[in-house]
Amino acid sequence: MGMISVGITNEASMTVTKDNTALALVSGAIDVFATPAMISLIEKTATECLQQRLSEGESSVGTYLEIKHSAPSVIGSEVFCKVEITEIDRSRIVFDVKVWDAAGEVGSGRHDRFLVNKERFMKKAVARAEKTTHSALR
Repeated sequence: MGMISVGITNEASMTVTKDNTALALVSGAIDVFATPAMISLIEKTATECLQQRLSEGESSVGTYLEIKHSAPSVIGSEVFCKVEITEIDRSRIVFDVKVWDAAGEVGSGRHDRFLVNKERFMKKAVARAEKTTHSALR
C-alpha cells in the first residue's frame, strides 16, 4: 500500500438524467435521483481515490455501506460526491462520504473498501462460483 493515508480526499459528480432516476432503476416510482445511482457515485469516487495510488495487480472492492439519502435531486441537477479516508486498518480503508447538489445535502455516510490482489481475488471468486454450480446440480 503506497501513498494511501488518512485525510486523502476525492471528488466526482454526475448529472441526474432519466436513466439514473428511481423510476428508471426501479428503486421507487418518482423521477428523482435514485439511491442506487447515489451509491454508484459513492463507490466510483472512492474507487478512483484508491486506484490511482495502488500498485499493478492491486484493486479495491466495496464491502460496507452505511448511507443516508436525505434529499431528492431532480433531473438536470448536478450531484457532487466527496470521500475522505478516515481510517486504515491493514487492507480495510474507511471513507466518510458526503453527497450534495446546488440546494444542499443529498446524502452522507460511510463506505469501506478492502485492498485486494486482483489475481488472487478472481481465483477465489471462480472457485466459489464452481463450488456453487456443482452443489446446485446435486
